[in-house]
Amino acid sequence: MKPTTYILALALAFTANAADDKKAADPAVEAAMQKVNATGASLMPTAADGKTYRFTALNVAKEFADSGLDALAPIADKIASLDLARSKVTDAGLAKLAAMKNLQELHLENTAISDAGLDHLKGLATLEYLNLYNTKVTDAGIAKLAGLGKLKALYLWQSGVTKAGVAALKAKLPNAHINNGWSAEDDAKPVAVAAAAPAAAVPVTAKPAAAAPAAAKPAAGGKLDAAIAEKAVVYRDVIAPIMAAKCNACHGEEKKKGKLQLHNFAAIMKGGGDGPTTVIAKNSKESLMLVRANLPTDDDEHMPPSDEPQLTKEEVAILKWWIESGASESATVAATKPTADVEGALAVMLAKGLPKVAAPAKPEKPKAKPLTDAEKKQVAEISAKMAALNASLMPLAQDTEQLRLGVINAADKFGDKELAILTPIAQHIVWVDLARSQITDAAADTLAKFANLERLHLENTKISDAGLAKLAALPALEYLNLYGDKVTDAGIAALGSAKALKKLFVWQTGVTQNGAKALEAKVSGLKVNVGLSEAEIAKLTAPPPAPPAAPAPAKADPKAAPAAKPAAGGSDVIKTAMKQYHKPEDALCKKVAGGTASDVELATMLKQYQAMCAATPPKGDKAAWVKKNQALIAAVKKIQAKDATGAADYKAAVNCKACHSEHKGS
Repeated sequence: MKPTTYILALALAFTANAADDKKAADPAVEAAMQKVNATGASLMPTAADGKTYRFTALNVAKEFADSGLDALAPIADKIASLDLARSKVTDAGLAKLAAMKNLQELHLENTAISDAGLDHLKGLATLEYLNLYNTKVTDAGIAKLAGLGKLKALYLWQSGVTKAGVAALKAKLPNAHINNGWSAEDDAKPVAVAAAAPAAAVPVTAKPAAAAPAAAKPAAGGKLDAAIAEKAVVYRDVIAPIMAAKCNACHGEEKKKGKLQLHNFAAIMKGGGDGPTTVIAKNSKESLMLVRANLPTDDDEHMPPSDEPQLTKEEVAILKWWIESGASESATVAATKPTADVEGALAVMLAKGLPKVAAPAKPEKPKAKPLTDAEKKQVAEISAKMAALNASLMPLAQDTEQLRLGVINAADKFGDKELAILTPIAQHIVWVDLARSQITDAAADTLAKFANLERLHLENTKISDAGLAKLAALPALEYLNLYGDKVTDAGIAALGSAKALKKLFVWQTGVTQNGAKALEAKVSGLKVNVGLSEAEIAKLTAPPPAPPAAPAPAKADPKAAPAAKPAAGGSDVIKTAMKQYHKPEDALCKKVAGGTASDVELATMLKQYQAMCAATPPKGDKAAWVKKNQALIAAVKKIQAKDATGAADYKAAVNCKACHSEHKGS
């Protein structure tokens, strides 16, 4: 069975196994799915009930134009997610979106869309996510989006939108997260580069040696060794090691997600499903390698994935320099003439001389065996059962039959019994996301059968120390998230036998720094992230130190008018917070206290309290002001972590009378 046919079979299985198994699929939907999927694009249900659908033109973006949207017209009101990124859709084509009254997510990044196209989006009342990265929109265009009251996320990187335009729209959509990326001003800032590790430990002295090594800040003054620069080949000695460390695990010789391989020069230039666009010589702006690396980490298309080692700013700068200089396979560093912003980074990378052998690539994982027809049938049947529960069981990538499970839309009902349904196909599942679900320690018995499981999300569940011992036996487990769970040092100690584990997240748990270090000592290469301590949070949210006292002013001229009294620092921040989030009848603070605030609203409130904490109150003791705001910050964080005590802490921290009497100005 071909992958396309297999995915279509799954999609039809989802639709056919809706709430009423006997009810035939909607003929209009079935016709649209067959027509769309036959072109190489994808139309899939978002849930088992077949009420809404997700469309993407990812695999045919280079040829997909306005006419391609015609196939969706008969079911326009059923489209909830539309991905037209990198396609040839124009402003005129967006007129066809007007009928998509239930559209919630829209990707238009890397298209020719301009302000004129946004006229067609004004009526999309249900739209929550809009990506306009690298389009031709400006401040005038996004002003047309002010009526989209449900908009939660808007991405505007590399567009014509300015900070002023974002501020104006933010005033009308206060609950929306608007990301405008880095400005030219940000790009102009110097890039810090870590110094190379010294050959041997040097004891700390009371006073630093007079001749401190310049390598401490190579970006500012690090110099390449001329002899090394003459011999070092940019691709072989600089680019290939970066690819090996950050990219080849998913895009290597064996594993090629999205049909993309990055393990050698020819593969990089060939590109993936989008064709030879991964690296376009002398065109870093359109080279997908950099485009995706520069996306926000919470964007689905950001690369590497957010839970994998990220490219550093220095590595991104080096890749940009290499591409802009022609992306040669054989040119030396000296011949390519390093720019000032990458010379320091190159100096660090080549500080120990040229590697004697090629940089070792991350070991490739053995390729999974193809499924038999019987296994495919079994997977399709269980996938349909998951869809009926509103969970998602889908292929991990286009070129693999390995599976990933997500229960984000079924978390309130998905428990141990539902997880056990997957037992017959456990060996085919490699990623599992059970965050915020109803599973308990009993689920560990089922998870222990997932012999090929690599990533497991268990954050904010009822998993405790009792369940961890069984998870330690998973031979392939690399990533485990236990954020907000009732686990302790004793519990994670059982993971000492999980030798494949590389990342463990234990924020907001009973795990201590000592417990984390003890586990790291047992498992080679493991990083245990315990989050920030209360002291670290206090340090981050503390106001900046007061500026030095100004010199005594010259004797004032008695005839001169008296100087105006300066406004108290931070007063605007505080007034805005009170006016927007505390005073209205439907104030956000009331939703937070009542437990009805969404994750986005909680993040908004947290950011506001952090800004207030750093501000200077109109009057009163600054330390007392900081303490009050830290109590608010801690309470909101508890609510975010689903801690039952968070709401009570928040209500106690929101003490308007005490705050006004001590800090409110006249």
